[in-house]
Amino acid sequence: LKIYSSFGPRPTVVIAMPFEEDKPLVYFPIQALAQKRHLLLGETCPDREKVQAEVLAEVKEKAMLPYYEKYLCPGALGPADAALKAELQKQNDEELVKLEDKIKDAKENLGDIEVRDGLIAKAEFFNRIGDKEQACEAYDVAFAKTVGVGGRLDNILTKIRIAFFFDDMEMAKKEIDRAEEELKRGGDWERRNKLKVYKGIYFMGARNWKEAATLFLNVMPTFTALELVEFKDFVFYTVILTMVSLDRPTLREQLVFSPEVLGSIKETPHLEDFLNSYFYCQYKTFNENFVRIIDLVRADRFLYRHARYFMRTMRLNAYKQFLASYRSVKLEAMASEFGVSKAFIDAELSSFISSGKLTCKIDKVGEIIESNEADQRSQVYVNIIKQGDLLLNRMQKLSGAIDM
Repeated sequence: LKIYSSFGPRPTVVIAMPFEEDKPLVYFPIQALAQKRHLLLGETCPDREKVQAEVLAEVKEKAMLPYYEKYLCPGALGPADAALKAELQKQNDEELVKLEDKIKDAKENLGDIEVRDGLIAKAEFFNRIGDKEQACEAYDVAFAKTVGVGGRLDNILTKIRIAFFFDDMEMAKKEIDRAEEELKRGGDWERRNKLKVYKGIYFMGARNWKEAATLFLNVMPTFTALELVEFKDFVFYTVILTMVSLDRPTLREQLVFSPEVLGSIKETPHLEDFLNSYFYCQYKTFNENFVRIIDLVRADRFLYRHARYFMRTMRLNAYKQFLASYRSVKLEAMASEFGVSKAFIDAELSSFISSGKLTCKIDKVGEIIESNEADQRSQVYVNIIKQGDLLLNRMQKLSGAIDM
């Protein structure tokens, strides 16, 4: 590209060199690999051979011998290949020797910064090959040599990712607590923001979905934790958790009309229809998309344990939302609205009523559902009256005791 200047006696030629595209950073451990392993361990993995080939290619490229031996064979990839193991072992040994020599040279001839960099490189090596125990030990050694709060937080955040990669929630909780203690000494906005996402993932796994949804909604406009979860998956988690655990005003303001959600929700099949059909009370469409969303929940390594809870709670929320508009409704009308049979709705509502989840009753003779659902304002009023009566009784007792 030539640009001629119009000033001066002679034209000036400026050569503009094309910029090379930045390669995306790769963070270890690779969380997508753990998701593929989860799919392979399931009975209904789509394109199993293709996923196995992708996982094996990743193992060969990153020389992931410990992960291959302990976590992929024989379950996900079948029997281990002895020739491949020997090849990966040779690569790992050679690389480890180079890293040890680099650390030794730094200790003898260079300064603390170079020693720390060498220790971090060694920790990243173990992290890359999927050796959980060695990686955690190496990161702890590097942590002791790290001075700045930012570097120490990066160290801890990496250990949290390792915990999630290996599905070790106890370790994740321990490292999250360490990160929060470290943040009391300082730390920038970006790392605080990332920690909210990490905490949300932990709460999601522990089924504290209300807390997780609140954290996810808070961080949604400024999400940067791509090393842990892709943004489309983050939106999926946020939608699912918010629909289950938070109220309609929150749903409307922070999901249905959120520009961040609207920009990515289409990347997950059926998610937009699922959200809108629930919010706009289109229950037949909601049920049709519900089945497809359940399949996505079962396929996710963080959510699959909670699939049954999600199914039951989401159906309960839909029934509550529907019944809130009626004092009484025909069983047939409700079944038609949800696109199911009367027998199914009868069984569903009976189960929720008997467990105390729904405050309504079914007239089997007239096939009518009578709703006794109290609104929040009425419940607050009743609670205030009860507390007021209790306070007056205590004051009367106190007055009597003083008179005596």
